[in-house]
Amino acid sequence: MYSKELQREFERHLPKPVYLIWSEENYFLEDVLVKAVSAVITSHLKDFNYNVFYPSANPHEILDTAMTLPLMAQRRLVVLKDFYLFSASSIKAIISYFERPCESTCMLLLSRREPKKVWGDAQRWLDAMPIFSLKIKESDIPAWVKQEGHERGINITQDAVDYLIESAGLDIGLLTAEIEKIVLSGLKSIKREDLISSTGIVRGYTPFDLVDAIIADKKAKAFRILNVLIESKSSETVSILGALNWHCRQFYTLWKGKGKRPLKMRENTYRALLKHLPSYTEEDFYHIFQSLHEADIDMKSGARPELTLEVLLLKLLRAGD
Repeated sequence: MYSKELQREFERHLPKPVYLIWSEENYFLEDVLVKAVSAVITSHLKDFNYNVFYPSANPHEILDTAMTLPLMAQRRLVVLKDFYLFSASSIKAIISYFERPCESTCMLLLSRREPKKVWGDAQRWLDAMPIFSLKIKESDIPAWVKQEGHERGINITQDAVDYLIESAGLDIGLLTAEIEKIVLSGLKSIKREDLISSTGIVRGYTPFDLVDAIIADKKAKAFRILNVLIESKSSETVSILGALNWHCRQFYTLWKGKGKRPLKMRENTYRALLKHLPSYTEEDFYHIFQSLHEADIDMKSGARPELTLEVLLLKLLRAGD
């Protein structure tokens, strides 16, 4: 997932004084941060030579810290998190540092947005630093899951990978949490049936069963499955929402392609969804994705997750009527 150039920078202990790394996936940025700490400073000196700043930080404090010599070490690591949220005035105050940075400091700028989409081509200071993007295509996520398992000493079969995505959707953070559960199981080879029988994954029903019931307009069954998923405690509510979003997007892709099977869609999923295509319109899908978006906002704003999912279910069951 990391480019060869970035891998080489880590192997060389991030020798340049400033780096900007961006990714829409927060998990990748947190992983980069862990690697950066290991690459730049030794663990027993971390408290003295490692500083993290957020958008609300005083830019003068950032500059003072960056210009401070490391204590009993060769270099200091200064991290600016959520850099895309830093105010224009804060960035203006530290632009001069980008042009003449302290050689004994490694400043790491982490952003959830692509630099040019935030600051545009007019911001010439971007040219003064190496920029790396951590992107992953949806089609590459199954291979990424297998690789993550391999790095942890576990072989995850393709059937198991498919089941994980069916259960958790394509959210990298949720998939990582499920991989961690697999690691804790102690098994070195994981098959689909291992996940089905595991308490860490939804037993009996998956979020796809819920989507299938919604699309088929089986109201009683849909609420029964939702209650099982919530009460089993084997699937976080945010995971259920993420998986619903993934499967609805799969259904939309199938509908938009006029029944053409999307790449890597499982045969049983394809057959289950195909028969419902004539009942749906573009308007229905707009309603579905708007409802999913509203549920995501409600959940993030602190609304009770179970109630949010129940309200979402009521909205989704109205689609395709």
